[in-house]
Amino acid sequence: MTLHHHHLTTGRHLYPGLVLARFVQAFEVYVAGFQGRYPLLALAPEFFVLFHLALLLLLAALIPSVAHGRRWALRLAKLWAIVEILNGASHMMIALIEWGYYPGMWTAPLLLIFGAALARSLRV
Repeated sequence: MTLHHHHLTTGRHLYPGLVLARFVQAFEVYVAGFQGRYPLLALAPEFFVLFHLALLLLLAALIPSVAHGRRWALRLAKLWAIVEILNGASHMMIALIEWGYYPGMWTAPLLLIFGAALARSLRV
């Protein structure tokens, strides 16, 4: 598979945007009370916040490695882009099924846009 330099450069710039989109969605979901809405996913608010903080710190820690084009980091970034595409799509689909607001619905398009653009640009 051919890896084009301009794809890497674009991906390097898109990854921080995806991390920021994850932060914004985590904030929306927390404020909207997602963690208490579904029994199977019910988490104590403290755990919900700590989990997302740890996740965001991990994702942010990858930014320099992605920026330097380290292959392992680019692969993780692409995997994370796919996870966020699925996450964003699921929030939007559930909102459509419920025909109303679903926590994370407003920020889900950010995950879809940044995730799809990043996954497309990182053809590794």
